[in-house]
Amino acid sequence: MINAGVLAIAGCAPLPAWLVPGAQPRSPHEVTESSTPSENPSSVLARKATPGNNIQAIDLAFDVVRVDLPISGVRHSRKVWNHVDELRLDPQSAALLARNGLRIGAASPDAWPAIRAIFEAAEADIRRDQLVAQRGLPLTIHVGSIGDSESVFSYGADQRLVGKTFPAGDKLVNLDYLFHPELGGNTEVRVSFEIRHDRGVLTWEQRNGVVEQVPDYDRHVFADLSPALTLNAGEFLVLGLSDQAKNEYLLGSRFLTRAESGKRYETLLCLTPQPYQAQGAKR
Repeated sequence: MINAGVLAIAGCAPLPAWLVPGAQPRSPHEVTESSTPSENPSSVLARKATPGNNIQAIDLAFDVVRVDLPISGVRHSRKVWNHVDELRLDPQSAALLARNGLRIGAASPDAWPAIRAIFEAAEADIRRDQLVAQRGLPLTIHVGSIGDSESVFSYGADQRLVGKTFPAGDKLVNLDYLFHPELGGNTEVRVSFEIRHDRGVLTWEQRNGVVEQVPDYDRHVFADLSPALTLNAGEFLVLGLSDQAKNEYLLGSRFLTRAESGKRYETLLCLTPQPYQAQGAKR
């Protein structure tokens, strides 16, 4: 996983113009590494034919903008959804997400100035990373940890409410994706939610034809909650809370709210796919 830039912003100072999902940093002082992904990419998304019968490997990084908005009587995040297209999601998936305290949609770069103004008014904390997944695996975004035992409730496709108590673990948002250069750079994205606990031991596993020792995890994936939508070139996915998230035990609240120094925050994620060609990827 490559961290190509992290910036925390608090207070009422204006957000920098570069903090647009998909934008490149303007200054080396604003990043910890180059904004160009590694020469050894970890996720090949598509292979595109080029003149001369060459095959060009197209890889995908994701710009991940995490926004933590204070919850103080006013839900500033509700204004963000006025600028997000939630109709990309099929109605059944959207309804199930809402019952679980979640909502997802797509936004264009033109919507960013209005969304940024909402973040500024709310004095949000902002963090930007650029992440690349390992080959053949979904992109994994860490959104929180279970420091003490937590119970998480969720509605399944059968509309039944079920709960499970987790003594420990990491709360993860996973992205499966498929990039289509032949369709103008569209990206299919599927989101899933997981709680994963490292047992602290190693197990043997076969990877790419090689048997090796890897960490052993306890994993719980909320299988019925895996919404999918298509992003057009330049667009970004927005993931946040629905109004049902007022129930603190629902999955949405457990994953996208936190308390710190006596204050509560809700989290929005803005995720932009960034296709690129790694050096040495032609063959």
